[in-house]
Amino acid sequence: MPVPLRSPGLCLIFALCAAASAEETARTWTDQSGRSFSGVYLSATADMVSIRRGDGRVFDVERTKLSQPDQDYLADKTRPASAALPEKTPRHLREMLAGYDGSAPNFDAGWPANAGIDQEPPITVVEENAAENRFIYESPHFRFQSNVVLRPSLLSKVATMFEACFQLHHDLPLNNRRTRSPKAAKLKAHLLETTEQYHAAGGLPGTSGVYLSDKDEFLVPLTCLGVQKVGSGYMFDYRGDFHTMYHEITHQLWADLDDYAGIWMVEGLAEFIACAPYSNGRFSFTKQPGYALEYATGYGKKNQGGRALGEDIVMPKLRELMTMSQAKFYSDANRNYGFGLLLVYYFILLDGQGDGARFKDCVKARQDGKSADEARLLLLAGRSYEDLEKDVTAAFRRKGIKIRFVEP
Repeated sequence: MPVPLRSPGLCLIFALCAAASAEETARTWTDQSGRSFSGVYLSATADMVSIRRGDGRVFDVERTKLSQPDQDYLADKTRPASAALPEKTPRHLREMLAGYDGSAPNFDAGWPANAGIDQEPPITVVEENAAENRFIYESPHFRFQSNVVLRPSLLSKVATMFEACFQLHHDLPLNNRRTRSPKAAKLKAHLLETTEQYHAAGGLPGTSGVYLSDKDEFLVPLTCLGVQKVGSGYMFDYRGDFHTMYHEITHQLWADLDDYAGIWMVEGLAEFIACAPYSNGRFSFTKQPGYALEYATGYGKKNQGGRALGEDIVMPKLRELMTMSQAKFYSDANRNYGFGLLLVYYFILLDGQGDGARFKDCVKARQDGKSADEARLLLLAGRSYEDLEKDVTAAFRRKGIKIRFVEP
């Protein structure tokens, strides 16, 4: 229980703090045992919080003895002011990036050799409503809604891939703001038992997973997550092709940047990340460059998917490709996804000093509220589009890939 402070001097200090925070109103506080009381927040340290009750008495309470909602409230109250978001950031992005502190971006971190998690994440059963075919489960960063009941032990295997991908983006030196926003809501994934149900819920024909930006939700049939029906239950198949899953989660985790510096970059980065080989909760970036080139030029390491552009590639002129509309880009999706992948590969691994510096500058510009056109100029770095074509051609020639740029 809260212990009253006996010192008149301390009481005076807290009274002055209360006067300085006149906008605060009383709220209900609850301790870990469920006992509640009403009081006004005055101030807090890392360990204690000062609260003034309605009778004027001031209490000093250990933060760890308060309920989790109270501790979350205090975390919001005591979080340092952040220069994270530009003033004109839309409300939905502020909600998406709740708790993000932009004072310590990780652009200067090294590119990891591998990234992910080392054990299966815990799964919480939130709701199992058979009458309405609604089953909701949560992992540390995701909220899964399924239309069939799934054992937590099974879902934990699926969640391992989601959480590993989350951690991957957190660790990349590209300052992913969604993974660095600890107070943001859990990311939503809607799992459907059949492909027909997936299409009925908004999944486009010919796709095996999609990020729905208007709902901020990843929609996917269970079979594309390696979940197979066996009798009356389900089992996990590790042999599945999860490229689409990692691609769409990348879209979800970078949704705050809208169209980046063009649709080529949106899809190119998703393709680039999805090419990182995955095993037991971790992604390898030492192997990723080779996998990415095989996926772009052929059918991938496992002969699954792949853009099959070949090693003698004809690409649109870069001025056209890098400013292409979404409608035109998706009208020839397979080839343009491959072109986007190669461009992202170039800017991250081959451009300049090979440290992805210009790509990072581009991302930072968009995070700072610059337009896609302004961000694209940072990629050009004073070069004309024709000069950039020469640099791209020379860089990939050293990889054994011939690229020619032609007018569409």
